[in-house]
Amino acid sequence: MLAALEDVSFGYGDHAVLDEASLSLERGQVVGLLGLNGSGKTTTMRLIANILQPVKGSVRREFRKLGYLPEERGLYRKMAVGRYLEFIAALDGLRGRAARLDVAEWMERFGLDIYATSRIDTLSKGNQQKVQLVATLMGHPDLLLWDEPFSGLDALNQELLIEVLKDSRKHGVTILLSTHRIEDLESWADSHFMLVEGHFYPYHPPERPAHYAIDTGLTTTTVAAAELPQAITRLTANGQVIRQVRAESGLAHTFKTLLAERTGHAAQ
Repeated sequence: MLAALEDVSFGYGDHAVLDEASLSLERGQVVGLLGLNGSGKTTTMRLIANILQPVKGSVRREFRKLGYLPEERGLYRKMAVGRYLEFIAALDGLRGRAARLDVAEWMERFGLDIYATSRIDTLSKGNQQKVQLVATLMGHPDLLLWDEPFSGLDALNQELLIEVLKDSRKHGVTILLSTHRIEDLESWADSHFMLVEGHFYPYHPPERPAHYAIDTGLTTTTVAAAELPQAITRLTANGQVIRQVRAESGLAHTFKTLLAERTGHAAQ
């Protein structure tokens, strides 16, 4: 166990975010954290990072080095990319040749070497995001907290980030990340948790899709796999044009079901 929330409660004013919630992060695992906006994903990471303190419960921190990527950008925009990353490396205890080698390696991996002397505020949003990601990887952390790491990245750089993520896992790094890429999580995350109404719910993906979404352009209907043929027949018999039928992520369906149970609203 590298870090854990143990029966943690936390809130802002009268708004409770976590309600005696528990979450454990094991060494060398990629853990996906899902939840609606405002559900507490960022708060969870800030609690683990020791930025916030719980109102009740406790947070165990047994990691050696933490790399934290906040959703909002926190770069020194007037600094050159290379100098900024060497500064971050120095904060992690790397200096001189060791720092330059570490910076050069990660900049090349992320395709930032051509921007080494460019000021950060001249970069695109995607490249600024890559600078932030490299900053989290300096100094060989054993725990990464990535809050929406794919934000601003194009498809090619998203795949690059997944490669880095998988390589880090091979070296024993634990990664907790929040993302809206639900379908991808099912293919490469080791475990998944849904944060709903202050509680973490573990999720185990099925081997094959259990539900399908039927899109008519006007409405989207989710049906069980066994009911798909009848649903298509019923919709077409009523004169509706089906634009798309797609397998719905089991994760997405489970999340909607949990949300419905917790809030008392029927899942769509």
